[in-house]
Amino acid sequence: MRLESFIGKATLAIDAAGRTNLPREFRKVLADENEGQVVVTIAEGNTLALYPLLEWNRYVQYLEGLGRGPDISKFRTRITAFAKLSTLDGQNRITLTTEQLQHAGIQGEVTFVGDGKRVRLWSPNRYTTEIETVTAEEEIRFAHWF
Repeated sequence: MRLESFIGKATLAIDAAGRTNLPREFRKVLADENEGQVVVTIAEGNTLALYPLLEWNRYVQYLEGLGRGPDISKFRTRITAFAKLSTLDGQNRITLTTEQLQHAGIQGEVTFVGDGKRVRLWSPNRYTTEIETVTAEEEIRFAHWF
């Protein structure tokens, strides 16, 4: 049996060309059928989302099923316009575009966070502020979801 969802987090450097390593614990979850291919696009909360290729194809089907209204069309176009296919290179790196890095406010380092069938990519500072910092009220609300 093997783990089929992304869990955990890791913060890694990004080089001047926008390349960063996909953390080892996340590489282990990539199914062989993906052949080292992932798609990165924008996500909620000014983050990025990394999808294994097979999961990206499922997500595109979901987007197609949303319909064709102007808001949905704009949303779908933004998701696909910001998307970039990467194939892990010999050093297990992916490449993020300048537009993706700007959207997420990522500079120098990126925090990878497992999010089920995808991985969210955060600015380390934003991750610390928005996720690691929990108010007393949030703790009470969260207690109901454990």
